Order: sequence, then C-alpha cells, then structure tokens
Amino acid sequence: MKTVEFENVVKIYGKGEGKQIAVDHVSFTIEKGEFVVILGQSGAGKSTVLNMLGGMDVPTEGKVIVDGKDISSYSDKQLSEYRADTIGFIFQFYNLLPGLTAYENVALVKDIKKSALSADEMLERVGLADQKNKFPTQMSGGQQQRVSIARALAKDPKIILGDEPTGALDSETGKLVIDLLQKLSTEHGNTVILVTHNADIAKCANRIIHMRNGKIKSVKTNENPLSVNDIDW
Repeated sequence: MKTVEFENVVKIYGKGEGKQIAVDHVSFTIEKGEFVVILGQSGAGKSTVLNMLGGMDVPTEGKVIVDGKDISSYSDKQLSEYRADTIGFIFQFYNLLPGLTAYENVALVKDIKKSALSADEMLERVGLADQKNKFPTQMSGGQQQRVSIARALAKDPKIILGDEPTGALDSETGKLVIDLLQKLSTEHGNTVILVTHNADIAKCANRIIHMRNGKIKSVKTNENPLSVNDIDW
C-alpha cells in the first residue's frame, strides 16, 4: 500500500538569473511501514523533498500524494492540519524547549493535537521514563534526541520524518537512535523517512532514494536491511 507518491515534482527558488532548481522532476513511491533513507550530499535536494513531504513547503510543479490525497494543492490551513495529524518531525538539533522538562516537552504535543498519546508512555518507549523530570541541559545529546523522538511519537503520526537526526551525535549514540527508528518501522508500523549523507545508515533501510543535484540518481529496494549493530559507522 503506497503511503507517499512524488509525481514529477519540481521545486524552484528565486527568479531570473537568481533562479535555483532545488528539486528537478523527482518521482518515487514509498510503501506503508517502510524505513526509507533519502541519501545525498549537501545541496542534493533531499531536505527540500522532506520539507515538501512534511507540508512545510510546496512544489513549483508536480504532485505530492500522501494516502491518496494531493497535499500539494492544500491551502495553508489544510497543510497546518496535515502537519498536526499526519507528520512527526525529528530534527538534527532536537528543538527542545530548554525551560521545560523532558516530560513537559513531550506533553506540549497536546496543544497541537488533542488526541495526542501519553507523554509518560512515549518516554518509556524510548527508554527515558527515569529521565522525565530532567531539563534538556541536564541530558546528553542522545537523550535529548530520544526526547524529540518521543515528542514526534506522541502525535501518533502515520509518517515520521527525520532531517539528519544523528548528525549532531557520536557514532555509538547515533546507532541507538537509528535502532529505535528502525524498530518504529518494523515493530510499530510507522513509515519512517530520514534524510542523511551517511551511506552506512542507508544499509538499514528498506528503500534507499539516492539524490544528486536535485535529481533522483537511483532508487534501490533493500530486501535484507541490516541491523544497525552490523554496520560500520
């Protein structure tokens, strides 16, 4: 069952001599429950793809279809509702509020989505039940990233999007985060889509979308994804 379809998507910034084609006629599909890596170097267009999928940007041309609905035609209000109901975001630098505890950072999701899941349960799922009363400055980078994952999960999203979620972490902590995200796909049925320049992470994915210069270089289905413990980092 297709969760995501990009149909001949183009994204252009600027006009005239300053025009930049960030995404150039990109097409791909992603199945429900897959763990997908969009791979490429800086400037490849991968984050722009993620932003369009997350409803934070819209294509210049083409369609972005999620669960059979063309979100590229949505109004600003519809996109806001889509982000609240469907998407869980994980960022490179966590984006936690420093004046709130881990629990409070996750519980804030209730302000966005009234049907949000229990902050206590989500922190337990990411292994941080005993850290709930700590503030971000009292936690390691890996712990902060796991709080941000718990926050994303609290929305009970169909799709989890990660923008270089291990980019600020050391290799061992990064492996813990990737292992958690992989299990969200395999054990909980979330569709997880990460952008990264790290080719080793891609070995853990069901599908690898390799981008270069705004175009799709290749799309590979990985029948036997590796455990994160089996890759060199």
